Amino acid sequence: MQTDAASEMENDLREAEEMFKVLGDRTRLEILLAIGEEEKCVHEISEEIDQEISNVSHHLRRLRDKKLVDYRKEGRHKYYEIKDDHVLKILREGMNHARE
Repeated sequence: MQTDAASEMENDLREAEEMFKVLGDRTRLEILLAIGEEEKCVHEISEEIDQEISNVSHHLRRLRDKKLVDYRKEGRHKYYEIKDDHVLKILREGMNHARE
């Protein structure tokens, strides 16, 4: 029988595993970098990373599902931003590590 601490650790590991799976896609990484400094609509992200709007929307949905990005609606447009600074820190640290 697992203790509460062991059960909590298991849940944390499972959540981290799922988050890193979502982050393990180049297009999603490009999206996160595109919205790292300021919020953008799907069209702006699509142009910046040279991907079809439908593809960007699909990847944004995956990022939203894991609570990595958030959005606000303004009229017919949704403006996306990184949910919190932790996400951008993880991304930047990963890129720094890859450079070493």
